[in-house]
Amino acid sequence: MRLTGEDGDGSIEGFELVSARRALKLLKGNLGRARLLELLQDEIAAGNDFLRAHAERSAGRERTGTTTLRAHGITAAQFTGWLSQAFAHEDVLLAGHPEHYSIHSEAGGNVNIVETLGDHVGSFYMREWDQSVVTEQEQDQPVAPAETAGPRRSRLALGDGTVVGSISNSFDEEPDGFTARLSVTLPATCDPDVVEQHLQHFAVEFRNWILTAAAELEGCPG
Repeated sequence: MRLTGEDGDGSIEGFELVSARRALKLLKGNLGRARLLELLQDEIAAGNDFLRAHAERSAGRERTGTTTLRAHGITAAQFTGWLSQAFAHEDVLLAGHPEHYSIHSEAGGNVNIVETLGDHVGSFYMREWDQSVVTEQEQDQPVAPAETAGPRRSRLALGDGTVVGSISNSFDEEPDGFTARLSVTLPATCDPDVVEQHLQHFAVEFRNWILTAAAELEGCPG
């Protein structure tokens, strides 16, 4: 099914996407964080039990995946600067992905994230971009240029302190934009599909954030 004169149904899917985003924004905004988390408390408890069990079974063994995005018309420095400021605006962070239910900063630079991970809703903590650890380059790799914004690594921990994984992101300057390399590490006993789902999650949220950042920067005077 497609519109007359078009080769595919991309336009109709686009209409649906815009409508779905608008509906989710309305529902999340009207419910508010506290009521939304109350509605999801059983799903969050099950998701955290899932992650905790895999962390225990894996006994330190890990499974990692990486996805890569290529951005044009905006520099890595511009985007990472925008991202640092975005952590102060929950609505901006929530808009990155339909399955973002809550993202808010707490004391000490920790960010509580409630989102879908695999088939579960989890609530975990990580560091803000400015607070994440800048990892050292491997000795057998070339030294990154000074303008490279990363890589940075943040561990993912449950509210009780159980470490259930980590994320590592790097944003490398290119002549006409930048390359984003986005990695997630989870307990080794997690099904590979869980890692793949989160890489897809990365692709959606960072595409949305990069496009938002580029549009806002384009609209800035000077």
